[in-house]
Amino acid sequence: MSKTIFDMDEVSVTTFEESGDEFTITKHMDVEPILQINKAEYNSGQNNSTTSPLGRKVASIPLTVWQNWMKSTNGAIQNDPVLLAKYLNDKDNVYFRTHRSVI
Repeated sequence: MSKTIFDMDEVSVTTFEESGDEFTITKHMDVEPILQINKAEYNSGQNNSTTSPLGRKVASIPLTVWQNWMKSTNGAIQNDPVLLAKYLNDKDNVYFRTHRSVI
């Protein structure tokens, strides 16, 4: 089995692993900085204001998580606000939230 860095940018590393006739491409991302910012915003209440013409920020989703959600929903989550709200309201995804409201 060989493991090769296939691609690297400032936030993620994509690896290519080969084993016989099979291969796996995996994207790794350190999401801790995003989660820390989300936690601070969630606890501070800075996103409570609804006076912005754009609304309020309720979440920041790491790219790798978004890609997994896109894959698991066959892209439906991108065009279905009800499905996106379901994912964001799930208690397992509270770390992506930046506001306490229910979406």
